[in-house]
Amino acid sequence: MADTRAAPIVPVQFDEHAIVEDLTHHPLPARRALELFRREVDRDSGLPFSRLKRCDAEARDGTRLKGCVKTYVPWPTGRFGLILLPVSHPTRPLALRAFAYGVRHPAASKPSVYEVADRRHNA
Repeated sequence: MADTRAAPIVPVQFDEHAIVEDLTHHPLPARRALELFRREVDRDSGLPFSRLKRCDAEARDGTRLKGCVKTYVPWPTGRFGLILLPVSHPTRPLALRAFAYGVRHPAASKPSVYEVADRRHNA
């Protein structure tokens, strides 16, 4: 018999100031993708653990995101990424705080979402 249990859901909180700042640097498709993602998170009361990937403590590009997780927007192979940190939650074991959003691997000299997250996380 197949295991039909749903993946555990973790609540997601957004650092609105940081996310608004990030959105000012991206075109309409990035904004729309995040809007759809946020609707999904609201509808489901969070994000399934199965959609989270651990960030490298120290990546090849020099970014340091120890303790952070990421998800792709849209899932599973989206061009955009959202970087999150575990935080306390009043009624759940933990929640995640989204603090950086953007292009995962930009073609031009623009910073990736990982570089933006590194600056904020290690400031």
